[in-house]
Amino acid sequence: MTSPPPALSVRDLVVTFPRDGGTVEAVSGVSFDVPRGQTLGIVGESGCGKSLTSLALLRLVPPPGVMTASRIALAGRELTGLPEREMRALRGAKIAMVFQEPMTSLNPVYTAGQQIAEAIRLHEPVSRRDARTRAVELLRRVGIPSPELRIDAYPHQLSGGMRQRVMIAMALACGPDVLVADEPTTALDVTIQAQILDLLRRLQGELGMSVVLVTHDLGVVAEMAQQVVVMYAGRVVESGPVREVFDAPLHPYTRGLLGSVPPIGRPRGGPHERPARLPTIEGIVPSLGSLPSGCAFRDRCAFAEPRCASEAPLAVELRAGHASRCHLAERWVA
Repeated sequence: MTSPPPALSVRDLVVTFPRDGGTVEAVSGVSFDVPRGQTLGIVGESGCGKSLTSLALLRLVPPPGVMTASRIALAGRELTGLPEREMRALRGAKIAMVFQEPMTSLNPVYTAGQQIAEAIRLHEPVSRRDARTRAVELLRRVGIPSPELRIDAYPHQLSGGMRQRVMIAMALACGPDVLVADEPTTALDVTIQAQILDLLRRLQGELGMSVVLVTHDLGVVAEMAQQVVVMYAGRVVESGPVREVFDAPLHPYTRGLLGSVPPIGRPRGGPHERPARLPTIEGIVPSLGSLPSGCAFRDRCAFAEPRCASEAPLAVELRAGHASRCHLAERWVA
């Protein structure tokens, strides 16, 4: 019996921008699958290409950027060659997005209800009254108190957590199969962050949708995702099941990210000693327009060898479903 295709399948995704008569690859050869009903986390530092990757999934790369891919398939349906009119019909209906900053993503001159109702009427032949009724139910579903009143509030009249809930309600208005969430808890305090994550997890279970979760927070990925993609300088450097990648990372960058996470419980150095300084990854992500030769991470890597400067590593699957783009990855395979 043939197994159903993944909810979302991406192969060789590239995003380029023109520069000085040439082009810069902001996203280079990204590939992954999102199983049905599961969450894939995309992690990495700022400037690694996470948000551009998420925009490219919906073909929303801002000009003058150009997106190409050998395959972007939604439940087996190829998206890369679709006319823009057909792609617009899919956005919001089959694949939807929660953008990074709701204050700039929501239109300040329309109420929350108007914006949710517009998302519904764009894809379904319903009256304004019915769309408003559904908008109230969506606000209630995402946990906004007194939705009959909040539906007429403008974005500036809502708290950051409520604005994010409105964004989620808009994204879920037509029951998409795949939800792309770009840093959905950025700029929220930890209590509201936890509430938003709980909300996403509950709605995912109720609707059976798949989620692509873009974040720099490894704790969020550990809590929410089953699969993870680690990006650096526009490339995937490691990918695989979350527990396996976090417990036994096969790339120095992933090891550095995990090592910089504060431990839970007693401070390092003992219960009565001053906490030890957390390890850090020295340096910064290189400019995409002037990447070093060989491995892009080599200038920041404590394990770099001469061949890392001359030979770009290829992604190799060293465990079932667990791949790394590093010449030295085999030394960490148990």
